[in-house]
Amino acid sequence: MALGLFNRPGTWQPYQGVATWGLHTLVAYDIIISPQFNQLVLITDVPHNVAPYLLPSRDGGASLPGLRLEEFRGSRTYVTRHLPTGARLVITGNPSGSWRGKLRPSPRWQAFFSTDKSLTDAERSALGDVPDMSEDAEQLLAGLICRIAARDAGGEWAVGNWFSDPLLRPGWLNDGGEDRYRKELRGAGDRWTLRWKGFPYVEDVAASLTASPIGVPGAVARWVDDTVEVRLGHAILRLDGLLAPLRHRRQAAT
Repeated sequence: MALGLFNRPGTWQPYQGVATWGLHTLVAYDIIISPQFNQLVLITDVPHNVAPYLLPSRDGGASLPGLRLEEFRGSRTYVTRHLPTGARLVITGNPSGSWRGKLRPSPRWQAFFSTDKSLTDAERSALGDVPDMSEDAEQLLAGLICRIAARDAGGEWAVGNWFSDPLLRPGWLNDGGEDRYRKELRGAGDRWTLRWKGFPYVEDVAASLTASPIGVPGAVARWVDDTVEVRLGHAILRLDGLLAPLRHRRQAAT
């Protein structure tokens, strides 16, 4: 999912297959992600807009390969299943993140693939574009996804769903240019690099992965020239993006 979200077509020649999944558009929405055992819950005020970017359908378009609609609950919750991993992904408009509403027909039940639809040839090909990665690297990339709305309670840093600064810090204004959407996540095994333009600041992303108590357990960060390397075990995730204005620069944890 991280590969789909952080690769945008037409930028630094990202993985072409992964980039065409179209998941990068999800950063236009306010989404809080709650990671739970063997399932991921996406909380958003527009679940009917978010679901079509993730669920494969007969209409084609953006999707996470292998995701299937399992059931629709209440009026705002899509319960889905990822066939390749067996994991559950829930997209809900309920602020609590719960989905115990009455089982109902989905607004697009006839369009979304259900769990009895096996992987298509196109999905198998798309999944084949995903490079091998180590377990430590998986944790770091999953950490990026789960913290897209993370914000320090003390007001020191914020990720802001990758499109705005909720702390409204002075010194950098978004010029509205197309460059702010540029993203590329590349790598294999233990070595990965995320490049981007626009918000959030490199320091903020590093803090979301390493600061207590929200950080990935065992992850540490260090400066390497004008980039930050986040390390976990043998894995390294290099962050190459927008640096905070000088008076807001903070030395990454070592």
